[in-house]
Amino acid sequence: MPITEKMDATGWVSVRHVKHIIARGESAGVRMDELLDEAGLLKARLNDADGLVPLPILEAMLGAFSQRYSDPLMGLHLASDIQPPTFGALGYLSQTCATYADVIETVTNYSRLLSNIGQTSVEFQPGHARIRWQCLSGSPFFRRQATEYILGVFVVLSRLLLPERTEFPREVHFAHARPDNAELVRKYFSFFQCPVYFDQAVSCLVIDTAVLKTRMRYGDAFMKDTLDRHARDLIRQREQPMSLPEEVRHLVAAMIIQGIPTKEMVAQQLGTSARSLHRKLHELGTGYREILDEVRLEMARSRLNLGGDTVNQIADHLGFSSHQAFLRWFRQQTGETPGEYRRNRGQEKADA
Repeated sequence: MPITEKMDATGWVSVRHVKHIIARGESAGVRMDELLDEAGLLKARLNDADGLVPLPILEAMLGAFSQRYSDPLMGLHLASDIQPPTFGALGYLSQTCATYADVIETVTNYSRLLSNIGQTSVEFQPGHARIRWQCLSGSPFFRRQATEYILGVFVVLSRLLLPERTEFPREVHFAHARPDNAELVRKYFSFFQCPVYFDQAVSCLVIDTAVLKTRMRYGDAFMKDTLDRHARDLIRQREQPMSLPEEVRHLVAAMIIQGIPTKEMVAQQLGTSARSLHRKLHELGTGYREILDEVRLEMARSRLNLGGDTVNQIADHLGFSSHQAFLRWFRQQTGETPGEYRRNRGQEKADA
């Protein structure tokens, strides 16, 4: 998958989605550690279940996956065994709703807990409703897979909540093109169990309005109110503006997979000049080089811990002019060489 030429470094996806992708890949025998490393995704990012993964890193990971394992229906396959806990507060909240209409409203209101790369909306028409999801970021390949994943997830979770309604949904529409392979087209029908139409105006699920009145088996008004408050608190915390150093760190971590970003490149993403960025960071007691070094060191340690790369490969990946330049820099940062770092952590490896 080619990464979009101008990557949206401000887009993000919840760690919960990424951990599900990793678990799904590992269960299929895919060496996900290698893909994470290739995408520049540090395992430390996955420790916080409510953390965020920059969109370019997710794109790079899925791109590496598609290059090694041809799977044109990646998005649907990732959605096939999804469970409510994958979505944290939103997943639990959906199970406490009184009616399916409440589920739709809840997902629409709180989808921002899971990503900022798409928009969920509902359009009501006589006799039916359209549950739409529009992907707003990423390459064409990523948008297709993300759209199929999200609509697939919505169907799988809805069937868990509505086990007696086998006719859900009535139709599925995709804005992207129909596959040329007839066997692939049939697999869409097998997954959704309803007509699937391509090249449509919008991507959506079409459902009968009668479904909206269906009462949920586990509706709990008290628990829903409690989880509602929790979800609103999470959104307020997430929408708190990041400090400037945090913004720079976030951008550097996202952009570094295309090469070491310059101060000018990061400043452009922030809508300011390099001089202004330098001045503001200085006032906050830090600097661009210091932040860049922090991100590079975190990535270097992660790759050394994995043990799959030579020091030369790590130096090249992190943009150092030579093996020796990386050795000097790493010793300045940590007080030990990369080889000593590995040995001290039980990662025996010859780095000649």
